[in-house]
Amino acid sequence: MTLSNRNILYLFIYLWLFGVIIAAFMLPNQVGMLRETTTNMYFHVSMAITATVAFLTSLWQSVRYLITRDLHFDYGAEASAGLGYLFNLLALITGAIWARYAWGAYWHWDPRQTSIFILLIIYSVYFVLRGSVEDPEKRGRLSAVYSIFSFPSLIFLYYVLPRLVPGLHPGSPERGEAGINPAVSNTTDPEIRVILYSAWAGFIALFFVLYHLRLRYLKLHHSLNHNN
Repeated sequence: MTLSNRNILYLFIYLWLFGVIIAAFMLPNQVGMLRETTTNMYFHVSMAITATVAFLTSLWQSVRYLITRDLHFDYGAEASAGLGYLFNLLALITGAIWARYAWGAYWHWDPRQTSIFILLIIYSVYFVLRGSVEDPEKRGRLSAVYSIFSFPSLIFLYYVLPRLVPGLHPGSPERGEAGINPAVSNTTDPEIRVILYSAWAGFIALFFVLYHLRLRYLKLHHSLNHNN
């Protein structure tokens, strides 16, 4: 892909997200039980989905590093994990804002809030581990193993635990059965689902843009440090 084509792609992604954001704030349709907080759903849910994609990318790059021992893949794992951490933090922040208006306070230790917080701690250890090892190959090997074993915890904390433990969040178990998140229910207004899925696509695309930029920076940074 030439530079001009890449810039066109970047511009398209930015315009796509701009349109999604405008639609999110302008669309009068609401999910029944969410009422006026429906607008935040487009961002909060998208942050969580994008964080999952980012950490999955880090897992994939970690596996490739262990197979090839090519530091390019270690840099890719680091870049995607960092962005996953960012999007997970944004999911936590947007969730807290949502909780303030829906439940009366920013924090309730709801299972989903707690799960996102625990995941931040897990991946904080990932970066502490990377920062504590100077040898690039040893750092890459240890980080890759940690990343591989950390990702299943994301699946459990994001998608399993909140459906097993009662909580305030839509989709939490009620009367012993897991409820259905009204945001993705087939009964939800089609326009709402179109904007929600468009937001997912836009923010995931934004992640890959940021990933390639971050990867280029890390490769240059480590190259300069190695030469010095």
